[in-house]
Amino acid sequence: MRIGIVLHPYGEREPAGLARTIFELARGMLEVDEKNEYLIFTKYAPIVPPELPGKNWRLVPLLARDSSFFSRMFWLNRLRRAAQADVYLFNTPVLPLFSKPARSVVLALDFAYLRLPPENIRQWISKYLTRAYHTYSLRRADRIVAISEATKRDTTALFGTLAERIAVVLCGFKRVCDAKETPRDVREPFFLCIGVVKQRKNTLAVVEAFAEYCAEGGEGGLVLGGRMEGVYAERVRRAIHERGVADRAQTIGHLNDGELSFLYRRARALVFPSLIEGFGYPILEAMHCGLPVITSNCSSLAEVAGDAALLVDPRDPHALARAMLRLSREPMLRTELVSRGRARAAQFSWREAGSEMLGVLAEVATPSVR
Repeated sequence: MRIGIVLHPYGEREPAGLARTIFELARGMLEVDEKNEYLIFTKYAPIVPPELPGKNWRLVPLLARDSSFFSRMFWLNRLRRAAQADVYLFNTPVLPLFSKPARSVVLALDFAYLRLPPENIRQWISKYLTRAYHTYSLRRADRIVAISEATKRDTTALFGTLAERIAVVLCGFKRVCDAKETPRDVREPFFLCIGVVKQRKNTLAVVEAFAEYCAEGGEGGLVLGGRMEGVYAERVRRAIHERGVADRAQTIGHLNDGELSFLYRRARALVFPSLIEGFGYPILEAMHCGLPVITSNCSSLAEVAGDAALLVDPRDPHALARAMLRLSREPMLRTELVSRGRARAAQFSWREAGSEMLGVLAEVATPSVR
């Protein structure tokens, strides 16, 4: 079987959840499969080729970097001119507009853009264009793979997709604490909140909760790690000063693996109350490092965390503050969550995810199953 994987985006300087998911999933498949042939399609020839295991794959760039605007806009249609695969994996619900591979599987991560209100006219236009494209692609795909049961439910609710067309493949996670530590100048003890500072990450609620935590006599600080750009980030900066916690809350920007390793090993807890996530990698990263977790009781986060974290309503800063106070004052609770967290993290791996995805692709590629 020849499997085509559309590895896009790839090569970002600061890869976010999407880029990490598609790369690690491809790596997981190649780690467990030496039999099949893989075509790794990228938009352009990458400056740094992907470090993937095995010898049964080859890189297939679809565009030159000086291609025309039209070619760049509709670059996926170049697949019909490239080496052909028996089945294609598209790592977002986006199929070529003007052609359709013989057999295709699309990956659904999350649909946050439909769950949260747009902040400006540009986001409003993008929301409706993206929804139209996703609807078109989900209907044409032979199979859909959701990365959590929560995403499967959203796919059926938002797009009317039949549940039997959707398989669930839970992701693995990166063992960040295996990386060599890169020290950051932070004041201990501290709670850690990571991720790009934007509405879906609910960072404003973390600041509100931390202010209440401080007012209740809580000790230590708050470290916010992640890019801070745009209107929402400015609201967060303003809130830090208006709530009187500027001397105890630090913003330290994007973090690499070494820096995360350093912070995960020293934080009091990870505070991750996102409003919507397709999976929520930081939960498992933190648990694997022996760090207690406070996270949301909704979306995929409760599903991933199980009984190994403190679950709170992400829209209730008071509940979040109470959870922070409990972890700072109840050492036995902290010990219990560390133990449960390590056991929970051990249940997830990219090898297992790759094996399950390979099974889905094999079903779709086999004519007798269709």
